[in-house]
Amino acid sequence: MIKIPETGIKGLKENWRNDSIASVSVAMVAMPLCLGIALASGVPPVAGLISAIVGGLITTFLRGSHIAINGPAAALIAAVLATITVLDDGSGNAFRYTLAAIVVSGAIQVILGIFKLGRIADIFPSSAIHGLLAAIGVIIFSKQLHVAIGTSSNADTTIGVLTDVFKEIPNINPFVALISLCGLALLIFQSKISYKLFHLLPAPVWVLAISIPFVYIFNFLEPHQLNFFGKEYSIGPEYLVNIPSNPFEVIIYPDFSKIGTLPFWIAVISLTLIASIEILVCPVVGFGNTLKLFTSLKSIVDVEKPRKTDLLKLDNSLRASPLKP
Repeated sequence: MIKIPETGIKGLKENWRNDSIASVSVAMVAMPLCLGIALASGVPPVAGLISAIVGGLITTFLRGSHIAINGPAAALIAAVLATITVLDDGSGNAFRYTLAAIVVSGAIQVILGIFKLGRIADIFPSSAIHGLLAAIGVIIFSKQLHVAIGTSSNADTTIGVLTDVFKEIPNINPFVALISLCGLALLIFQSKISYKLFHLLPAPVWVLAISIPFVYIFNFLEPHQLNFFGKEYSIGPEYLVNIPSNPFEVIIYPDFSKIGTLPFWIAVISLTLIASIEILVCPVVGFGNTLKLFTSLKSIVDVEKPRKTDLLKLDNSLRASPLKP
């Protein structure tokens, strides 16, 4: 029989080793993604780093679901950017106001969880969910493509950012693009490499590892010019993620002084709805086939002498599952 893990303190005592390994693995995978999403959201990169640490090492022991995954919420990129823009009063505290809105939004989500209102996910049609996820992908792609080729865009819309990519093709920085191409190739082909060393760490961590030699080879630590086919290209620290030596010195605390204004609560409602929908629908979308696989597996495990047809059915389910080894 398939053994379901215990919950609460008993489950923590029973599975603390596996939970610890899983939390570290999640943090390692989430760290580069958190940095990228922080940059795409217009917030300091250190905010993404702290989120990776908290999400991977702390909240793993606090979650209440067997299939919960703690990681950066890409759907909130547009919401956070919009919140920063709406709450910006020229005082330089827009990000602090946004943090306050996120805290209030999180409290509302806790209340929704206490009253078990997660069932509202069933009312959303699958087409709308896939559309939401596709839109998130387009937003991330459009913003990070400029980073990958060493260009920039001042457009206010996603379409404008994508259009600027074609306008900036003559200005592509080949040294930055080379690092991006190597990282992309590693992400694509890492699972196909049979050498066991490459499977000790997740692919995103390998991308970070291979990017470090390029930083020193091209000397990104100091601003200078490099020649490529007769054209000079700028290289310098502006292409690096700015992480302070002591992250605790730059920790920013939320400012609740806007809590009595309408824009603040519009931001809170937007963050709550978008975050809740993403949290609720991702298990539905991502684990649909997996639940079918577990059902097939359970039907075979419960049988003392599984039939050959059952084993073939399980083999086909494994081949069709998105969770391939």
